[in-house]
Amino acid sequence: MDNLEDKDVDFPNEMKIEYLKMSDGAELRHAYYYPNNSNGHILLYPGMNTLVLSWIKILELLIIENYSIDYVESREKFTSKINNDYQSVNKFRMLLDCSEIIHLLNLSSKEYIAIGSSLGSTTLIQNMANGSIRPPIAILVGPSVRFKVASGLRILLPFLTKWTYDKFVKVLMKRIAVKKYTNEKVDPLQKRKYELALELADPLKLKNCVKSWLGNNIYNDLEKIDGKLSKCYLIGASEDILHPDHETRDVSNKIENALFVDLKTNSAAHDLPLIEFIKSL
Repeated sequence: MDNLEDKDVDFPNEMKIEYLKMSDGAELRHAYYYPNNSNGHILLYPGMNTLVLSWIKILELLIIENYSIDYVESREKFTSKINNDYQSVNKFRMLLDCSEIIHLLNLSSKEYIAIGSSLGSTTLIQNMANGSIRPPIAILVGPSVRFKVASGLRILLPFLTKWTYDKFVKVLMKRIAVKKYTNEKVDPLQKRKYELALELADPLKLKNCVKSWLGNNIYNDLEKIDGKLSKCYLIGASEDILHPDHETRDVSNKIENALFVDLKTNSAAHDLPLIEFIKSL
């Protein structure tokens, strides 16, 4: 594993990397693996500002189990190419990106499993609700009913620049928010992942993403999902502070034909227990 102090981990050597061009010209990083005689097709749609580090074990295990993989990073991440159009990092565009990605990858004609985490799960849910995507199976890890951020960040958001982020916001988030919203005793890796994500974030992309999604509520979208077309599995982690277990249970209760699965910790939801669950489907 690479040095966690200054860089994300690399994708597994078996995966190839390209960029997918969206209809507005932005380019999103896409890592993929298409083996012969695969055991299934997985679309991975990570959460806000999520690093490869969070999903590296899942990617390695999916390769071992001979699954086809499409891993696509949304535009708020430091890897996206947006030609300095920071205003394009917004809720409307990010929802549209998701449906465009599925079209570009020709997934609509395949039996595939869509896996999202946090804001990635929220994006999948809202697109399933509006009918723009219909994955046969959706595994939704820790979606938030209402998008919210720490009060300190909300206050500082209008003043956020690259300078204020590096000098103040990043430091405060590491000292206060990460400590508050992670359970280091139960899941020490979660804290390390979030600290590194803050270190590598593009502050202006992150600023516009948070501003656009702030207050977003998926509650009224849940009953619009056709559970006969998209079987949803809600993955909870009862020992995860950032993604409350009860919220994930509530989401599963509102979606037609959905099931709730508790994997206990955030790391377990990104490791072998999730793979074993995928194989059981």
